[in-house]
Amino acid sequence: MSLKLILSHPFVKVTRKIERNEQKTLEQEHDLKLYEDRIIVGQDQFAIQDVFDMSYRFQSTLYGFLYLHTNRGVVTFIIKKDPTVFINEYRKLI
Repeated sequence: MSLKLILSHPFVKVTRKIERNEQKTLEQEHDLKLYEDRIIVGQDQFAIQDVFDMSYRFQSTLYGFLYLHTNRGVVTFIIKKDPTVFINEYRKLI
């Protein structure tokens, strides 16, 4: 089985913790990776046929949300960049 990476799109994982009565926010950037037959997110993966649609919405000029509508429910990712190209590539596969 050879997986051909079509496109990746960055998302942000935000972790908040309190140190010395001060809230700290840590952002880690990860990638959604689109392949011909699946989308891989870290250790998790979704078969293309299990992803019914994708949508997104920006809440501000800095952050938005990318939604994967899957057979496991809606999975949400925090994004900073417009995912239109990623979504269009995904839609070519379905």
